[in-house]
Amino acid sequence: MSEVVKEIELEKIRSNKLNPRLDMDFELLNELAESIRQVGLLEPLIVRPVDDEYEVVIGERRYRASQQAGLNKVPAIVREYSDDEVIELSLVENVQREDLSAVEKGNCCKLLMDKYPEKYSTIQDLSRKLGVSSNTINSWLQLVSAPKEIQRMIAPAYKIGVPRAKGKIDYDTAVTITRRIKEVERQIEVAREIAKRPIYRRTARKVIARVAKEPEKSVVEVIREVVETPYEMPRARALLVHNCNIYYCIHAFYN
Repeated sequence: MSEVVKEIELEKIRSNKLNPRLDMDFELLNELAESIRQVGLLEPLIVRPVDDEYEVVIGERRYRASQQAGLNKVPAIVREYSDDEVIELSLVENVQREDLSAVEKGNCCKLLMDKYPEKYSTIQDLSRKLGVSSNTINSWLQLVSAPKEIQRMIAPAYKIGVPRAKGKIDYDTAVTITRRIKEVERQIEVAREIAKRPIYRRTARKVIARVAKEPEKSVVEVIREVVETPYEMPRARALLVHNCNIYYCIHAFYN
C-alpha cells in the first residue's frame, strides 16, 4: 500500500532537533533553494507529528532550502517515529547520501550508544545496523574527543581529495594525527600546517610519523624535509631500470 503525500504548511513544520548535522554548506543550500524556486520541491519530506505540528525526520536540507525559497506549503509523508528511530534514520540517510562529516557521524553514533545502550551496546551493533565497518565507526568515535579546532578542519566526505578546500584535512589524516601525536597543541599545529598545503594523504602520514618521531623539530621543518626532498628510487628498482636500459640500448644497436 502506497503512502499518501500531503501538502503541509511550511510554518507548521519545524527543524529536526535530533539532526546530527553541525554545519550546512550554504553555497549548496543556495543552489537547492534556487532550484526549488524554479521547479518546486520534487521529493517529499518525511515528518513525524509532534504536538500540533510536525518535525522533519528526513530531508532537513530540503526543508531549509524550501524556507529560503519562500514556499508556503511542501509535500510531505507523515510517519510515527521514536527519538532513537529518528536519530538512526538521520544517520543512515546522511552516511549513505549526504555530506555529513566524520565528526558529525561520530557524534550521532555516540548519542545512539549513550541514549540506547540496550540496542547499541557495542560498535559491532552499530556496524551491523548501519552497514559500515567497525573500524570506520571506531575512527568516527575517536574524532568526537579530538580538539575542536581539528574537528572544524575536517572536510565532509564529498570534499576529500586534492586539491581540497583550503584549511581542510580529510578525516583519515585527522585520526592519524590524534593517534600518533599525544600533545594536543602539537596535534593542532600539525593539522593547521597540513591544511595549508595540497598534499596527499600518503605524504601527510609521512609528515605525522616524522613529527611524532622527532619532537625536537618544528612541524614546518618536517614538512619542508618530507615534501621538498627529491624522491629516491629504491636501489633494487633502480638497478632493474638500469639493466633494462642497457638491454634496450643493445637491442636497438643490433636491430
